[in-house]
Amino acid sequence: MTKFSLILGTALLAISSLSPAAKFYKWVDDKGVTHYDAQPPQGANATEVNTRANASSDQSEAIEALEAKREAAQKAKEAAATQAREEKRLETEPEAVAQERCEQHRKNLETLTNKPTVRRKNPETGELEVIDQDVRDKMLADTRSALEKCEAR
Repeated sequence: MTKFSLILGTALLAISSLSPAAKFYKWVDDKGVTHYDAQPPQGANATEVNTRANASSDQSEAIEALEAKREAAQKAKEAAATQAREEKRLETEPEAVAQERCEQHRKNLETLTNKPTVRRKNPETGELEVIDQDVRDKMLADTRSALEKCEAR
């Protein structure tokens, strides 16, 4: 009897795992909200969701996108705070800020004039990149113009 029960239980388990899973559909509405339901919506492009998988196929991508969005928001917040501090300092100590900027222009001119290869941080990627001669010439002209303004004070 126990052998028969064991064989019957195993057979039922095997048959139940072969039965089709319920179908669910995923779609995004006009407002960008993602919906899931057992019935696909009329007139909307829905995709069937694999209910046997442990996680949705785009879950890791969604997490990465969310983390990138949070990081970008944090950087924007820090940049805004830095900008506000600089503006306040410019109001309270305009001469000191002007002297610091002039000194930085002098250092930049020295670097652009004397170094054969100049790198700068790309504001979009954050990586260092070598500037080409056209960019170098424009930077030299802008720096010399800024120094002329400094010396005119």
